[in-house]
Amino acid sequence: MEDIYLFIFYAVTVIPTLLFVKETKKRLSDIRHGARSLVWLPLTIGGLLAYVVFAMDLLSNVPVLSWSWLGYNIALGPSADQGLFGVLPFVPMLVYMLIHVNYIEEFYFRKNALLTVAWALLHVAMGVPVHVALALLPLGFLYKYIYKKRGINHAYALHFATNMAVVAVSIGSYLIIP
Repeated sequence: MEDIYLFIFYAVTVIPTLLFVKETKKRLSDIRHGARSLVWLPLTIGGLLAYVVFAMDLLSNVPVLSWSWLGYNIALGPSADQGLFGVLPFVPMLVYMLIHVNYIEEFYFRKNALLTVAWALLHVAMGVPVHVALALLPLGFLYKYIYKKRGINHAYALHFATNMAVVAVSIGSYLIIP
């Protein structure tokens, strides 16, 4: 029964992005136009790495912060708990989804601080623990800063590149950690 629920949840998150298929070329162009802001990528990746190295284990032991309805990010696919071969079939759809979802996130959630906090907390709906959602707050505020200073394409390009790095590391972790 849980598998059916996960597939339904995944379908509900994926299918709406198919409505944007005609905008894919435009979104990829938007990423190219915002590429100059990728100079911030070491900061976003470094911040996430610092969180993993210094805070994740500690925060994982706090019951309220370690709560997750699923235990992993559903974006990796409904079979992510099955290892590398449970994830790989979903990677192309994940990349496609992120092309569109990251733009929508930047468009709607960078207008003010409250929306940026809501953006971070919405990641709990994707199955990540509360402490991971809280760790996303600094990234959200950096994206908001870039959005206000340079425009949506710059925040979008950085957000998308950060997510691509996270996806690559997540897939790589299946190869390293049995």
